[in-house]
Amino acid sequence: MIMQGVIKQIFVDNWEKFSEIYKGKIRANISREVDKMINCKSLDNGFIEFKCENCGHIKRVGFSCKSRFCTSCGKKKSEEWSDEMVARLINSKHRHMVFTIPQELRIYFARDRKLLSLLPKCSAKAIMSWFRDLNKKECFTPGIISVIHTFGRDLKWNPHVHLIVTEGGAGEITIWRNTKHINYTALRKRWQKILLDEIGINLKSGKKEFLKN
Repeated sequence: MIMQGVIKQIFVDNWEKFSEIYKGKIRANISREVDKMINCKSLDNGFIEFKCENCGHIKRVGFSCKSRFCTSCGKKKSEEWSDEMVARLINSKHRHMVFTIPQELRIYFARDRKLLSLLPKCSAKAIMSWFRDLNKKECFTPGIISVIHTFGRDLKWNPHVHLIVTEGGAGEITIWRNTKHINYTALRKRWQKILLDEIGINLKSGKKEFLKN
């Protein structure tokens, strides 16, 4: 809780000056989320009032901002999401996978952030394709949970997707088939082709503003 307060105070003390220095370079949604976090639980944005029936003491609690960027609200949302995902997981071993893109392609995702939706879509397609090729008749379907990350450990722009995948899948005939080995090379090749094909489709769809940027 102390660290949450420290981080918020850093923004309170420095955000205005930072915004002025980098004016025109900060995306509108970033400014919007930072402003939400800075003013989280501010009484100016509304509040709930509690009154003690015995002594008459009144306490006002400001509404939370509910921004994922907020060190308080965001943490709560993350915990709620984690609990929800755990409740939905099936009783099977799971594997953590990370699908990345090369440096040369990252600029396209920076120019058009709508392309980020291709990361979970294409990675899931690659995984599903591999599982279904295990047996064409069975068409095995695994369980997949994916989360997009837009930066690496150095906090630089590095869009990639993390996935939790079941080590097995449900078939058309077989209820469940466990799979201990998932072929890295096969997944890599499928990921490359599927993603490049999707990027190509988007580039050919007449996005002039994308090319101008």
